[in-house]
Amino acid sequence: MDVAEAVLPREADAFVAFVTTHDPRTDRVILRASLDPETATFLRILVARAPDGTWAGVAVARAASNQPTGALFSMIWVRPDHRGRGVASRLRADLVADIPEDLTRLTASAFADDSASLAVARHWGFEPVGRSDTTTLDVSHARMPRPMEGVEVTACDDLRFEDERAVEEMLLASQTNPEFELGLVLSLAGFRDTPAPGQRPVAALARVAGAPAAISFAVADGDRMHVVYTGVDPARRGGGLARRTKEVLHAHARELGVRTVLTDNAKENPGIRHVNDQLGYAPHSSTCWLMRPLR
Repeated sequence: MDVAEAVLPREADAFVAFVTTHDPRTDRVILRASLDPETATFLRILVARAPDGTWAGVAVARAASNQPTGALFSMIWVRPDHRGRGVASRLRADLVADIPEDLTRLTASAFADDSASLAVARHWGFEPVGRSDTTTLDVSHARMPRPMEGVEVTACDDLRFEDERAVEEMLLASQTNPEFELGLVLSLAGFRDTPAPGQRPVAALARVAGAPAAISFAVADGDRMHVVYTGVDPARRGGGLARRTKEVLHAHARELGVRTVLTDNAKENPGIRHVNDQLGYAPHSSTCWLMRPLR
């Protein structure tokens, strides 16, 4: 079994195709974004090749500004007919060899109904730290909503604002989600760094009396989009701003050719889950998040 670094960007499409073929529920938008070396502070992408040259497994380890400080996100996928042959163990060992000292914890995820992967993760010392549900929405018929009195919602894909400090302060204040408690602090710079080549940012900002009040940010990859975050200034909650901002985001995304939207929300975040229910998001999958000390 030969394990070597993937050749990027040449093998990026093959990497995404390998994973989504053997694990169809994997969101290609987030996966492709994780393969971009330009937006990572540390990135290692490995391919295990069988003696006949075919891919037997792949792995990625990534740290970036839009991830919790000190955390290295890792994922390993093995072709079904090569499982139980030590491919995952070999990939794991090579993945975490000679990791920078400032990375202190290893994070991973597995679908909640994938008992085999969860058992392997626990065997490797990972402990559950949370669970999120992925939901999906068809936006092929989304239309711009009627205006709300006193509220202006506009597309802002470049995430550049004359009052950037005010928008940044609103974004920070809006983060009362469980991921924030785990150290994932979102910023405009982090949003700008998220899309990979071939992807594009999609965003909408709501203002009340001219002041930033809510934001929704997503990454589009062809006709699919992943909504990364929607947040509302705590002082403005309860007025329908989250729903209205996402409605504008959906309609704008449709104009860009997006047809299917995915988003992840922690079970401990009932506010945005309620908004998504109102918008018609349907269940897609559930993911367990796991963590262990790196050393």
